Amino acid sequence: MLIVSRKDAESIEIRPGDDIDQSMTLADLFSGGPIEITIFSSNNNRVKMGVQAPEQLCIWRKKAAAA
Repeated sequence: MLIVSRKDAESIEIRPGDDIDQSMTLADLFSGGPIEITIFSSNNNRVKMGVQAPEQLCIWRKKAAAA
């Protein structure tokens, strides 16, 4: 499980890993189970969450876009 903190307007991105077989189907990608997101705490404009996903998927922190 990856634990991340995100501020207002920040996000995470979940996508297939770079080293997966491109012929994998959606069912293949999720054969290890679903994506599960658990909220651990929140305060002010920050939330702390845990993300668990099949090993074929990568989870990336994204910064808020500049205004």
